[in-house]
Amino acid sequence: MKKILLMAIILALIIYPIQAFAYKEKRLVAIGDSIPYGYNLTKENISPPKESFPYLIGNKRKIEVTNMSIPGLTSGELLKAVKTNDLFREALNDANYVVVYIGGNDLLNVVKKNGGLDGMKMEEAAPVIRDLVYNVYSTILEIDQMTDGKILVYNIYNPYPAAGDKLSTPLSYINQQYSSLIKLLKHFTSVHLLNAYKAYNGHPEYIIEGDVHPTKEGQEVLAKIALKHIK
Repeated sequence: MKKILLMAIILALIIYPIQAFAYKEKRLVAIGDSIPYGYNLTKENISPPKESFPYLIGNKRKIEVTNMSIPGLTSGELLKAVKTNDLFREALNDANYVVVYIGGNDLLNVVKKNGGLDGMKMEEAAPVIRDLVYNVYSTILEIDQMTDGKILVYNIYNPYPAAGDKLSTPLSYINQQYSSLIKLLKHFTSVHLLNAYKAYNGHPEYIIEGDVHPTKEGQEVLAKIALKHIK
């Protein structure tokens, strides 16, 4: 499925070059999962829609956007793609801005494995969270070798706001680790943390009803918190 989606992205960039390469001064590359892809904003889900937040950023700042996000991608799969996939590496090379949103599938896979939120235990989530943080750290370092541009890393919003506090412990731990990680990396990389969790907290309307993905309004919010870092 992920290979099919990757091929669809490649074809979309060939068929619709104006959307992906409208502006030539600066380049933004988005990598990650279904959130930056803009999943379920359209019924077809054939290619990243223009309403996804990377394209909203590009339109606002008049910069070229390449959206390499793949629905269902985990942090480990993203790290492998950044390290070994020529398409990813060519896109990232000398990008002015790199947007990273990853980790939701790592956590959701734990939830599914434990039969839902009620069955999830922190001891089950802990090794997944550890690997997630390591993968994000390694991905940032790999990107930093390919570009001097800014790397913008989103933390994870709560995909189940109606569940109350059931995800609060693992999400709080993940986002604390993200914060500490970015503070460390800022000493030798141009990386910034974008607080999607805070932006979405108390706003269930930012998530498609019965889904875990952002609405158009939710995508606009994700774009907004990145714009102050993009000139």
